[in-house]
Amino acid sequence: MKFSDINFNYTDAQEERIYAPELIDSAYVDINNITEEVLKPNKYLVHGPKGAGKSALASKLKFMSESQWDFFCDIDDMEEFEFNLLKKTSGISGEKVGGSVTVWKLLLYIRIISLYQDNIFLTDSGSTINALFSDLKKYGFLSSNSLLQVVQETSRKGLYSKFSTTIASFQGKAEKAADSKVKDPAELVEAIESALKELPEITSKHYLVIDGLDYLLRNGRGFSGYLADLIAAVRQVNNYFSELKNQSKVIVLFRDEVLALVPDPNLTKRINDNGIPLDWYDKEGKPFDSYLLQVIESRAQTAGFNKDIKYLWKEWFPVKIANKDSILFVLDSTRYLPRDLISFFRSLQALKKEPPFNDQDIFSALNSYSDWFASELSDALVGLVDENVRDSIEGIFSEIGPRFDTNDFKESLEEYGLDKEHAEKILHTLFNTSWIGNVWTKYDSPRYAWKHRRKKSVFSPRKKSVVHNGLLKSLSLR
Repeated sequence: MKFSDINFNYTDAQEERIYAPELIDSAYVDINNITEEVLKPNKYLVHGPKGAGKSALASKLKFMSESQWDFFCDIDDMEEFEFNLLKKTSGISGEKVGGSVTVWKLLLYIRIISLYQDNIFLTDSGSTINALFSDLKKYGFLSSNSLLQVVQETSRKGLYSKFSTTIASFQGKAEKAADSKVKDPAELVEAIESALKELPEITSKHYLVIDGLDYLLRNGRGFSGYLADLIAAVRQVNNYFSELKNQSKVIVLFRDEVLALVPDPNLTKRINDNGIPLDWYDKEGKPFDSYLLQVIESRAQTAGFNKDIKYLWKEWFPVKIANKDSILFVLDSTRYLPRDLISFFRSLQALKKEPPFNDQDIFSALNSYSDWFASELSDALVGLVDENVRDSIEGIFSEIGPRFDTNDFKESLEEYGLDKEHAEKILHTLFNTSWIGNVWTKYDSPRYAWKHRRKKSVFSPRKKSVVHNGLLKSLSLR
């Protein structure tokens, strides 16, 4: 077995699920027993920064469902979801009672019910469930395998008058179908909920995982209200299933920065009551015992290494690099996230060498990694700052240096022809996405604040800003 045999090829969990499923099976790190935590009825909002492993969790749940007879799971990627179709789905006039919360509920119910088709214990259990399938299939709903397809189907002209037949069938009132005209999705939701009540007890788990909501930011923040309605709808749908003692559930994956944009006065309560945070930072000061280093250890063990990460690190790396423990030297170039650390190890493998690595090897790998890191953090700014600002950030930092005052940043924005009036707001965003931290002196020692180390950290424009170590080489600051 060789270091080059360890699979660090993928930082995207979807690609990993397709091309390296063995990593999902045997190398997944179950941080804080999240695969158990997410099974709790009240836990459905998984959140963390970009690269924290949200999609990896979705892949793991999907993989688990393939080997458990009583677990059915599907993933909906919202990258291409057409949010503008929600208005068309809202009823004949576009904006009806309940708004997009009701529309989301309709879409979610249809998608969950589509999962029931794979459960032979349900399909063989009697006529009630089969009648429901038959009614929904009649108009093509159960042929849809994503929320995008469902919303496209339900937004078609004239569908509501057709769906009235389905409602009548649910309610055993077929004779009224010809005269019924449905003007609001709320009636459809009520009909589906009534039908769900009549189903036999459902003890198998049926989970829909919603991923890819980050892509909403590509079109700006205009659709953030739809996300607030989505969270409200998921809560109502999940609560209804719980009331029925039905193990069905919708799980939503949110990036922290996107979640922060959601205009919901109850968001903090939702996060506290229903959220599961993905926080990989080692607060105990024992990196070799952390979940983050288990990511590397588990991949090494999958490749045949039978030692723990602490011993492997000693075999692979020098004890000190630049007068600092090598483990801290490397980790300080990351956001303490799996994607970052995997990317660094991929850069190490690109050297085409086997351990032990010397200082120069580490510097070479970090140089390559720094370019990837700059691109990754630039992607994290999409939709959060103006595109002209995003395109200029690297140039601005290269000129003002690794440590700077807020006024320095304002002046640089002005030199680039950008709006300096929003400088502090931009710096807050850069802080929240880990481009920068704060640094100050206390008791003759430097103190630092980083969002990726402490979630509650808040940027202070009165303190100096410091550029992340992982960016220094790419920005020619080292």
